[in-house]
Amino acid sequence: MYLGRNIKEYEEKSTEIIAQTLNGQHLLCAICLRPMSRHSSYQRGIRETGQKITIIVVWCSKCREWHALLPDFLLSNKHYSGDEIESVIIDSVSTPVSQIETEASESTVRRWIKQIGERIEKAVSKLKYHFGHDGQTVSEIEIDMGHSYSELEQILEQAPRIVKYSGNKLGLANIWLRSTDMVTYI
Repeated sequence: MYLGRNIKEYEEKSTEIIAQTLNGQHLLCAICLRPMSRHSSYQRGIRETGQKITIIVVWCSKCREWHALLPDFLLSNKHYSGDEIESVIIDSVSTPVSQIETEASESTVRRWIKQIGERIEKAVSKLKYHFGHDGQTVSEIEIDMGHSYSELEQILEQAPRIVKYSGNKLGLANIWLRSTDMVTYI
């Protein structure tokens, strides 16, 4: 969900954005499509900066499901920001793993490259299908095949410009995937 371009903006605007979305009943359960309500919150740390932010948790009373509303600059179940992970993925195309500049360990970087790379490949397929199904055909001729992140960027460039995002392409892909009720996330 777009909740601000960075941590500072997130802290300033996220509570208001979430309240407006919940009050307008625009946040629907992915399972039953009923409006969700605020349930609780928790602190989440961002390892490379040492900062902590408050994450809001919403609840579907019918399905009894909880969902954390993560800003698009964070990835689910990751201690580092999406920006840091995205930077590593981009650098991995031309830089040996041992030389990538990051606070993360080399084993973490290798895991990101493998795990996030696989997730990006799935996201690329799902986004091509979604945009094609909605009449926004993705031109395979215009996509320079090769590195999966590059393919993701090119598909997102062909997407309608109606989604606001922080600048992080992994987060933008997650917003699109969620808005299409697809269960694939990066």
